[in-house]
Amino acid sequence: MTSRAPLSAFANRAPYVVAVLLIFVLVGWHAQFISVGMISHFDEYYTFERSVSFARMEDWWAVYSRNEPTLKKPPLQYWMIAGLMELGVSDVIALRAPSLLFAGLTLCATGLLARIVLPQHPWAVASAVLIVASSQSFWSNATSAMLDQGAAFFVTLGLVTMLLAFERPRLWPLFAFVVFLGGLQKGPVALGFLLFAVLALAVTAKLQDVPLRARLRNRWFLGSLFLALVLAFSWQLLQDWRFAQDDAIGGSVEKEMINRFVPSVGDEAARTWTTIRWLILGNEPIPRLIGFLGLLVIPFSLKRPLLLGLTGIAFIFVVIMWMASGNVYARYMLLLTPLLAVGTAGLFVTLLRKDHFAALAGIALSVWIGGPFFGNAQLGLEAATRNGATFDEILHPVGAALQPDEILIVCAWDRPMRIPPGAYTVYAAGTAHFIRLRQDNLTEALDDWGYTGGPLRGVCSPSEMAQIADRFDGFATQTLPGGYLHWTASGLKAGS
Repeated sequence: MTSRAPLSAFANRAPYVVAVLLIFVLVGWHAQFISVGMISHFDEYYTFERSVSFARMEDWWAVYSRNEPTLKKPPLQYWMIAGLMELGVSDVIALRAPSLLFAGLTLCATGLLARIVLPQHPWAVASAVLIVASSQSFWSNATSAMLDQGAAFFVTLGLVTMLLAFERPRLWPLFAFVVFLGGLQKGPVALGFLLFAVLALAVTAKLQDVPLRARLRNRWFLGSLFLALVLAFSWQLLQDWRFAQDDAIGGSVEKEMINRFVPSVGDEAARTWTTIRWLILGNEPIPRLIGFLGLLVIPFSLKRPLLLGLTGIAFIFVVIMWMASGNVYARYMLLLTPLLAVGTAGLFVTLLRKDHFAALAGIALSVWIGGPFFGNAQLGLEAATRNGATFDEILHPVGAALQPDEILIVCAWDRPMRIPPGAYTVYAAGTAHFIRLRQDNLTEALDDWGYTGGPLRGVCSPSEMAQIADRFDGFATQTLPGGYLHWTASGLKAGS
């Protein structure tokens, strides 16, 4: 009898050991690629400019974009990147390493979520981790300089703490702390997901074994909800206080996170089925559909009606993505990827009954969709170029020549030749402000700047340059790599 005890203990721990080893192996595999090439996505250069701004502007308590304070995004990941740069880590590794760290943490949080949702099925933990890790979009974000991977971690951790707190109210302050960290990363999404869960539980009140009022009417929930609301917007409150008299500060949590998802009204604003299919299912339709189906089934198959809160989160999120009046992107589905993986693992357990069979089904799904190991080409880590030249090569000569008394003007209405504004900040502008023309409105832009005369310097494509070249005095151009024109002028012609 005693000889079987160690074997039994090992068998009980085996699923969790496998999950942990899987996480270490997968993060280690993909770590080899974070030094490859250079960042390439348009928004990654916003991350670059904001991360270098702390040291350049000598201000670690504000985020700067185009060398002006901004509230468009909070600072957590930018702080991490800037700290690595201060330690001498190369730019490309510093920019990508936090996302890879958050990927590993997201896999851990996925395992925790599976453990809470499916406590009687330990192999579902490893299965859910494997299914998430078999998503190409997951690792594409994990090896990028975007903020979405960190947001996915804090959302998943928020789901973990929310479920625990529904059962043990004393844990609601922990949920509030996760909301705070998520708010410092990208936005307080976990707080919105709590609202979705409460709505879903209210709609399904007749199915619940514990009344929703009993779950929410306690001092731990009410106090923590107030605390979460304050902490969620604490960064914005600090910036509003610091820059109360500064009209230059742009963006806000409301504009970036809330107003973007306000539902549109009218057929002209509705997204087509093709668009919504891409937004929600992307290039991973089968595993995501299985995940949605699993979230519908498991509250009933497990006889745990509380899990209908998770079902509501997933489906309300889809409706909001469909109806959103602002710009939404397919990468936002990364927020749901761990939850859908848990739904998939739960569906396999429901259908196959035995943990081992369900785990084999998870492995089969992983193999079918391509497995959890991705290469450089699949992750798209090549440096962004224009006509064979990198942004650094294009813009470095401009930054080296820029004088303190010159106004830097960059053209950005020739879409195929458009360079991300963050690249101008990093490689050309230094700590100076600059004018970015989204259309041929040079005179109006200079008037808004308060220009009364003086030297100008800029970068435009040949087609853009042809539209504005005749407005300058003392005009001269040089050709930059990539076919751009680097121009200087002593000023504007009279009457321009």
